[in-house]
Amino acid sequence: MKTDIYIYGTLDFIGKSAAAKRMMYYAKALADDKKNVYLAGCSDSKITIENFIEIEPGIFVLENKSPTKSIFGSLSFLRKLHFFSKANKNPAAFILYPQSFFYLELWSVIYMIFIKKNQVYYELNEVKKYYLFLYKSISSSKTKAFLTIIIRKIHFSIMDYLMQFHAGLICISTNIETYGKNYNRNTIRIPILTNPRLQINKTDKLYADSNCFNIGFSGSIVPEKENLLEFIVVINKALDNGFHIKFNLCGTITKKNFNIILDACNSKESITYHGNLDQNELSNFLTQQDLLVIPRGNTLQNKYGFSTKLSDYLNHQKIILITDISDNSLYIKDEVNGFIV
Repeated sequence: MKTDIYIYGTLDFIGKSAAAKRMMYYAKALADDKKNVYLAGCSDSKITIENFIEIEPGIFVLENKSPTKSIFGSLSFLRKLHFFSKANKNPAAFILYPQSFFYLELWSVIYMIFIKKNQVYYELNEVKKYYLFLYKSISSSKTKAFLTIIIRKIHFSIMDYLMQFHAGLICISTNIETYGKNYNRNTIRIPILTNPRLQINKTDKLYADSNCFNIGFSGSIVPEKENLLEFIVVINKALDNGFHIKFNLCGTITKKNFNIILDACNSKESITYHGNLDQNELSNFLTQQDLLVIPRGNTLQNKYGFSTKLSDYLNHQKIILITDISDNSLYIKDEVNGFIV
C-alpha cells in the first residue's frame, strides 16, 4: 500500500515563485514507488483524480483554475481535499505551506486537525511578523496605517500560536528552528533543498555578454529585501574604475522595482533583465554567469529566512558572493567555494 502526501497552500505549485520551487523540491525528494505526492493550491476547483496532472512519476498537481483566499472558499477547499484523501484509502499526511493569508491556516487547525484528526505538518519557512513589506501601508492616513500594522501583528501572533497544534514543524534555518521550538517541540530542520532530479539541457539562448564579467542574480527581485541597491553601489564603483561588468537578473519583478534598480545604476546598459525563466532556462542562465550573488541585508526577515536560490547556485558549481546572514556560512567558506561579505 502506498502512502499519500498532500502539500497544500495558497499558491500556484507549478508557478515560477521561490515558494513553488521549494515545494516542488519536497515533492521530488518524497515521491517514490511507495509514496505519491499531491500538490494542491487553494481553489474552488473540484478535487478528483481527473483534475490532477501527473507532471513527474508519483507527483500530481491540481489544476488550479479558480484560486480563492476567502474564508468560506478556504474551508470548502479543505473539505474537498480531506474527502479526496479518504477516497484514495491510503495512509495520508499533509504539509501546509503557509503564506500571509489567515483563513486557510485557521481552518487547517480547526477542520483538518481538530475535527478530522489529520496529520498536518507546518512548513515554517519564514517568521511572518518580520515581513518588511507587510508593515508598509499605501494609505496616506497615519491612523489607518497604524491600525493596519496592529491588525497584522495580532494576525501573525495567532498564526504562531496555532503552530503548536500541528504534527510538527519543518524549518528552513537554524534561527527558525530555534524560534519554532518555542511553539512546537516536534521540529525538524531541512537546511537546504535542491533539485534531486536536476537535468541541465543547454540551449542557444544567451544570458551573458562575452565582453564583460557577468554577475547573475535569480529569484524574487525585491531591492529592499535583497539589498540590491547597496550592491549596485559596488557595481557603480567598479564601472567608474574601468571594469566591464554586466549585472544579469531573472525572476519575478514589478515594473516599479525594475525602475528603482535602473535609476540606481550609473550605466543602464550594464543591467539586463532576462525575464522570469522556467527551470530549464534558469539552468542555462546560471551556467553562463561568472559570479552568482545573494547580497541580502541584515534584517529580521532575512535573519530568520534562508535563500532557496543558494541550493540552485551551488548545483551549478559557480563561485558565489553572499552576505554573512542566516545559515549562509554553513555552506559557503570564504575564499574556498565563494566569498562572504
